[in-house]
Amino acid sequence: MTPREMLARAGEALTGDDNWAKALARALGAHHPDGPRETIDPRSVSRWRTGAMEILPWAIEALPAILQDHADALETEAGHLHDAADDAMVAAYEIEQGLRGPRP
Repeated sequence: MTPREMLARAGEALTGDDNWAKALARALGAHHPDGPRETIDPRSVSRWRTGAMEILPWAIEALPAILQDHADALETEAGHLHDAADDAMVAAYEIEQGLRGPRP
């Protein structure tokens, strides 16, 4: 896999679509070699994407950590969604029982 392909796969994994340059720029900000920042210039990511500029080595090296952090966040969110679904099922059952009224 080329660095550009790796960048694209990481960007698409972060956003789920083809519009990932800004999201990846924000994620890369935390890994900047001169210290964390809110974001890097999204135009740099766009230039890396098109091949107009070579991808900086530190950015490629940061991609696995960025993806792992994103995967961990998604896993946590999935757990919250499972809990909410369980709560909704219990509530739906209780409502259904209430609508049926008391049993003889």
